[in-house]
Amino acid sequence: MVSYSGLLAMCTRQDVRDYYTQALKNTTELYNRTLDLQLEKGINARHPYITVPTETDYIDDKNYLSGLNPFNEKRPLNAIEISYLYMNIMTNALGMKVCISFAQTSPNKEVQEFMLRGKEIAKKHIKILVDTLMKEDMEAPEVPDVAVSDSTTWTFSDKMMMFQVSLLMQAGMGNYAVAAAASQRSDLMLNYERLSLEVATYSKSGADIMIKHKRLEQPPGTKSRDKLAREKDKA
Repeated sequence: MVSYSGLLAMCTRQDVRDYYTQALKNTTELYNRTLDLQLEKGINARHPYITVPTETDYIDDKNYLSGLNPFNEKRPLNAIEISYLYMNIMTNALGMKVCISFAQTSPNKEVQEFMLRGKEIAKKHIKILVDTLMKEDMEAPEVPDVAVSDSTTWTFSDKMMMFQVSLLMQAGMGNYAVAAAASQRSDLMLNYERLSLEVATYSKSGADIMIKHKRLEQPPGTKSRDKLAREKDKA
């Protein structure tokens, strides 16, 4: 939904806007149906809870934005920061399960190792984010136990699996960037930047694998003007 709305805002042609509008509508309907089914079956992840405020409060001290000094006591997390911590825990949990399933079913050793590395990174990030909540005496969200079967049958192509994980990594880095921008505690911002760098490094290794096997398409781009100028006489 986030991707489709962002792409819609970038488009000018009516037919392309119509496509993304319909895609956004379809995705929204699917999300609502999925969430309703989770609630009906009692398998929806439990969100963290905070006390409902009874009055408006204003920031009256610049220390509200601090958090890096280990000698100063950090202020409690606010609702926005808790929400992004929760969301990133859930998306990492999904990514971890996807990597496990792809590692089991890919016949390619290189792809298997890449997926297993992704599983470990997601697990590490979940622990960091959960620990952040736990240090604030916040109840960690109950991550739904999405079981992965013991099947090792090659179901999807390596190209599709690598592309899917690449999309998840792009979404993950986007989520971290938004969370960092929305967080008002400096230690949280720094943490998201550090996690984003690790995902970017992992993403680069995935791109290297796709390039090696000629599976990564090159997006259209501008021509090198210097190259055109120097090579015009060779034609």
